[in-house]
Amino acid sequence: MIDNVPTSRVARALALMMASVLAPLAPAVAQERASVQTLDARLGRVERVLDQSLLGQLQRIDGLQQELRELRGELEELANENRQLRQRSGDLYTDTDQRLEELERYREEAERRAREVPLGEDGLPLPGFGGGLDETLGGFSPGLDETTIGGADGIGVPATGASPGRFVSARDAGQGGANQPVSVRTNATQVERQAYGSAYDRLARGDNQGAMAEFDAFLERYPDGPYSFNAWYWKGEAKYAERRFAEAIEDFLVVTESFPNSTKVPDAQLKIGFALYEQGEYGQARGVLESVRDNFEGRSAGVLARKRLQKMDREGV
Repeated sequence: MIDNVPTSRVARALALMMASVLAPLAPAVAQERASVQTLDARLGRVERVLDQSLLGQLQRIDGLQQELRELRGELEELANENRQLRQRSGDLYTDTDQRLEELERYREEAERRAREVPLGEDGLPLPGFGGGLDETLGGFSPGLDETTIGGADGIGVPATGASPGRFVSARDAGQGGANQPVSVRTNATQVERQAYGSAYDRLARGDNQGAMAEFDAFLERYPDGPYSFNAWYWKGEAKYAERRFAEAIEDFLVVTESFPNSTKVPDAQLKIGFALYEQGEYGQARGVLESVRDNFEGRSAGVLARKRLQKMDREGV
């Protein structure tokens, strides 16, 4: 019987049957589709929130890493500065300790020589002999007569050259070789000794300006006196302390050129080298300091010159 039923009728019947079966499922499918879309939307929102959060976290991490790099750089700079400060402090301590040892030896030597120097009726060393303590070896005393320029053997040796009374101006000194040797008197009045002592006392108290003014006045009045080379040297030291290095060099040159036999020549040459170093003239400074090191080996000036050269080697200058 079925074989005789038309195909179209069978198809319609099947369609109706399927429709009747699927009709109750349609709301469920639609609801399921809406649920999937809702989930998709929620997942999209979550992904956007997570993306924004992760982006913010990454930006913060990048910022923290940059700050960490900057802090590390600052720490390295501070560590380097700390190393340099420790090195400078060590150098300063070593130089000071060495100089104190040298000064103590010189003081003992001066005291020994003083006991051997013949004295006059006034109790002062006879002209032609050194015996008074220099102010660098234990304090200046106006009552001690520094009557001569000390030679290499400690015995007084008068400088030769220009006539007594010639005043060498530091401003006219200029470069090395501009100064002429000065003949130095072998005696000093009490007033002269007191004037020198007053100028030096100002320097010892840290009054550099006042000391310079008094040393200038002293040298104008006593240009060829037995304290003249000391006055030139300490005037240069006062200017060096004020960082007036070019002017200090001029005064130290007066010591080395106008008073070539004086006991202040090694220290004056040393301070010329130091002043050139402070001015950044490293080549000239090295030449001067090497000369001091070689010519005054074992003395305070030679030791300090050697240590400054070692410092320059470490600095690469």
